[in-house]
Amino acid sequence: MPPTIRRFGGFAIAGVSGFVVDAGLTEALAELGISPYLGRILAVAVAITVTYAINRNFTWRERRAPVSGRRARYLAVSLASIGANYLVFAAVLVLVPGLRPLLAVAAGTSVGMVVNFAGYSRFVFKTDEDQAA
Repeated sequence: MPPTIRRFGGFAIAGVSGFVVDAGLTEALAELGISPYLGRILAVAVAITVTYAINRNFTWRERRAPVSGRRARYLAVSLASIGANYLVFAAVLVLVPGLRPLLAVAAGTSVGMVVNFAGYSRFVFKTDEDQAA
């Protein structure tokens, strides 16, 4: 299997896992009476940890050698993605009153996914050859 296809498959697995954690926690916290805006922040923090482990150990496993600053770059890309993701999430909740948080999470996640794959590929899990180019 070509590495790019395998990486995209791993990225999809990490993304689905992160989505399940993110949406599930957001929804569960909302059911407990916690604002979905606050609950989403807590859920995303847990989801980032899950996706980092999957991406590091599976998606880009051939690039998992210790690299100075990798976790910081992962966090920076994740925060940029979360910013775009959260803006879409909040906008959807405002524009569609009464919408279940799960559906707003899905809308935001679709935007964040693109930012994540590009950032992780280019800035986080790059090879020495990528750095020389």
